Amino acid sequence: MNMPRSRPQPPRPDRRRSIRGSFSWIDHRFLREGFDQNLTRLEKLLYFVLVAVSNQDGVSFYSDARLAELLDIRFPHELEAARNELVARDLIAYAGGIYQVLDLPVRSSQNGHDGSCSRPDHTPRSSPSLPPVRRNALREAASDLESVKQLLKRWGFRG
Repeated sequence: MNMPRSRPQPPRPDRRRSIRGSFSWIDHRFLREGFDQNLTRLEKLLYFVLVAVSNQDGVSFYSDARLAELLDIRFPHELEAARNELVARDLIAYAGGIYQVLDLPVRSSQNGHDGSCSRPDHTPRSSPSLPPVRRNALREAASDLESVKQLLKRWGFRG
Protein backbone atom coordinates (compact mmCIF):
# COMPACT_ATOMS: atom_id res chain seq x y z
CA MET A 1 0.00 0.00 0.00
CA ASN A 2 1.40 3.38 -1.03
CA MET A 3 1.03 5.93 1.71
CA PRO A 4 1.69 9.58 0.97
CA ARG A 5 4.99 10.65 2.47
CA SER A 6 3.71 14.04 3.50
CA ARG A 7 0.44 15.73 4.11
CA PRO A 8 -1.17 16.96 0.86
CA GLN A 9 -0.85 20.69 0.39
CA PRO A 10 -3.95 22.78 -0.31
CA PRO A 11 -4.25 24.23 -3.81
CA ARG A 12 -4.66 27.72 -2.28
CA PRO A 13 -2.46 27.90 0.84
CA ASP A 14 -3.12 31.65 0.99
CA ARG A 15 -6.80 30.90 1.64
CA ARG A 16 -6.56 28.37 4.49
CA ARG A 17 -9.76 28.23 6.48
CA SER A 18 -9.73 29.62 9.97
CA ILE A 19 -12.50 30.13 12.48
CA ARG A 20 -13.00 33.80 13.35
CA GLY A 21 -15.89 35.42 15.16
CA SER A 22 -18.00 32.30 15.36
CA PHE A 23 -17.41 28.64 15.95
CA SER A 24 -18.60 25.71 13.85
CA TRP A 25 -17.56 22.40 12.42
CA ILE A 26 -19.24 19.23 11.24
CA ASP A 27 -18.09 16.06 12.96
CA HIS A 28 -16.77 13.66 10.29
CA ARG A 29 -18.73 10.89 11.99
CA PHE A 30 -21.94 12.53 10.73
CA LEU A 31 -21.21 11.09 7.29
CA ARG A 32 -18.80 8.26 8.10
CA GLU A 33 -21.12 6.63 10.62
CA GLY A 34 -24.31 7.25 8.68
CA PHE A 35 -26.05 9.85 10.84
CA ASP A 36 -27.16 11.45 7.55
CA GLN A 37 -28.84 8.28 6.27
CA ASN A 38 -32.54 8.65 5.49
CA LEU A 39 -32.59 12.33 6.38
CA THR A 40 -34.46 14.48 3.87
CA ARG A 41 -32.69 17.29 2.06
CA LEU A 42 -34.38 19.81 4.36
CA GLU A 43 -33.37 17.92 7.51
CA LYS A 44 -29.73 17.85 6.35
CA LEU A 45 -29.82 21.53 5.41
CA LEU A 46 -31.32 22.49 8.75
CA TYR A 47 -28.63 20.49 10.56
CA PHE A 48 -25.84 22.09 8.51
CA VAL A 49 -27.21 25.62 8.98
CA LEU A 50 -27.54 25.06 12.73
CA VAL A 51 -23.94 23.83 12.82
CA ALA A 52 -22.81 26.89 10.84
CA VAL A 53 -24.58 29.45 13.04
CA SER A 54 -24.04 27.87 16.44
CA ASN A 55 -21.60 29.02 19.09
CA GLN A 56 -18.93 26.88 20.79
CA ASP A 57 -21.66 25.11 22.81
CA GLY A 58 -23.64 24.27 19.68
CA VAL A 59 -26.31 26.82 20.60
CA SER A 60 -28.10 28.93 18.01
CA PHE A 61 -30.39 31.84 18.73
CA TYR A 62 -31.70 32.04 15.15
CA SER A 63 -35.48 32.38 15.10
CA ASP A 64 -37.68 29.99 13.18
CA ALA A 65 -38.57 32.89 10.87
CA ARG A 66 -34.90 33.50 10.07
CA LEU A 67 -34.22 29.78 9.57
CA ALA A 68 -37.25 29.54 7.28
CA GLU A 69 -35.90 32.48 5.29
CA LEU A 70 -32.41 30.94 5.02
CA LEU A 71 -33.78 27.54 4.03
CA ASP A 72 -36.47 28.89 1.69
CA ILE A 73 -39.22 27.22 3.72
CA ARG A 74 -42.74 28.33 2.87
CA PHE A 75 -44.74 26.62 5.60
CA PRO A 76 -44.08 26.38 9.34
CA HIS A 77 -44.89 22.66 9.44
CA GLU A 78 -41.91 21.96 7.16
CA LEU A 79 -39.44 23.46 9.62
CA GLU A 80 -41.22 21.85 12.54
CA ALA A 81 -41.10 18.40 10.91
CA ALA A 82 -37.39 18.74 10.10
CA ARG A 83 -36.64 19.95 13.63
CA ASN A 84 -38.67 17.13 15.19
CA GLU A 85 -36.81 14.51 13.16
CA LEU A 86 -33.40 15.89 14.17
CA VAL A 87 -34.53 15.93 17.82
CA ALA A 88 -35.86 12.36 17.53
CA ARG A 89 -32.51 11.24 16.13
CA ASP A 90 -30.71 12.88 19.06
CA LEU A 91 -28.79 15.23 16.74
CA ILE A 92 -30.19 18.48 18.14
CA ALA A 93 -32.07 19.72 21.18
CA TYR A 94 -34.75 22.40 21.01
CA ALA A 95 -36.36 24.23 23.92
CA GLY A 96 -37.92 27.65 24.26
CA GLY A 97 -36.91 28.74 20.77
CA ILE A 98 -33.25 27.82 21.34
CA TYR A 99 -31.51 25.20 19.22
CA GLN A 100 -28.49 23.18 20.30
CA VAL A 101 -26.46 20.94 18.01
CA LEU A 102 -25.57 17.95 20.20
CA ASP A 103 -22.43 15.89 20.34
CA LEU A 104 -23.13 12.91 18.09
CA PRO A 105 -24.38 9.85 19.98
CA VAL A 106 -22.14 6.81 20.23
CA ARG A 107 -22.87 4.11 17.66
CA SER A 108 -22.90 0.51 18.82
CA SER A 109 -21.68 -1.01 15.55
CA GLN A 110 -18.10 -0.80 14.40
CA ASN A 111 -18.78 0.98 11.13
CA GLY A 112 -22.02 2.75 12.02
CA HIS A 113 -23.86 1.40 8.96
CA ASP A 114 -25.56 -1.53 10.65
CA GLY A 115 -29.02 -0.42 9.57
CA SER A 116 -30.15 0.07 13.14
CA CYS A 117 -32.42 2.92 13.92
CA SER A 118 -30.97 5.85 15.84
CA ARG A 119 -34.36 7.09 17.05
CA PRO A 120 -34.75 6.95 20.83
CA ASP A 121 -37.84 4.71 20.66
CA HIS A 122 -36.16 2.47 18.05
CA THR A 123 -39.20 2.58 15.79
CA PRO A 124 -38.44 2.87 12.11
CA ARG A 125 -39.61 6.00 10.36
CA SER A 126 -41.10 4.11 7.46
CA SER A 127 -41.36 0.61 6.09
CA PRO A 128 -37.92 -1.03 6.17
CA SER A 129 -38.84 -3.07 3.08
CA LEU A 130 -38.79 0.04 0.88
CA PRO A 131 -35.43 1.18 -0.50
CA PRO A 132 -34.15 4.47 1.00
CA VAL A 133 -34.80 6.45 -2.20
CA ARG A 134 -38.43 5.31 -2.28
CA ARG A 135 -38.91 6.08 1.44
CA ASN A 136 -37.52 9.59 0.91
CA ALA A 137 -39.74 10.14 -2.13
CA LEU A 138 -42.82 9.09 -0.14
CA ARG A 139 -41.90 11.38 2.77
CA GLU A 140 -41.28 14.32 0.43
CA ALA A 141 -44.59 13.68 -1.36
CA ALA A 142 -46.40 13.64 1.99
CA SER A 143 -44.73 16.94 2.92
CA ASP A 144 -45.71 18.45 -0.43
CA LEU A 145 -49.29 17.26 0.03
CA GLU A 146 -49.43 18.90 3.46
CA SER A 147 -48.10 22.13 1.91
CA VAL A 148 -50.85 22.06 -0.72
CA LYS A 149 -53.48 21.39 1.97
CA GLN A 150 -52.29 24.40 3.97
CA LEU A 151 -52.35 26.59 0.86
CA LEU A 152 -55.89 25.52 0.04
CA LYS A 153 -56.99 26.12 3.62
CA ARG A 154 -55.41 29.59 3.55
CA TRP A 155 -57.23 30.38 0.30
CA GLY A 156 -60.54 29.32 1.86
CA PHE A 157 -61.14 26.04 0.02
CA ARG A 158 -63.02 23.43 2.01
CA GLY A 159 -62.50 19.80 1.23
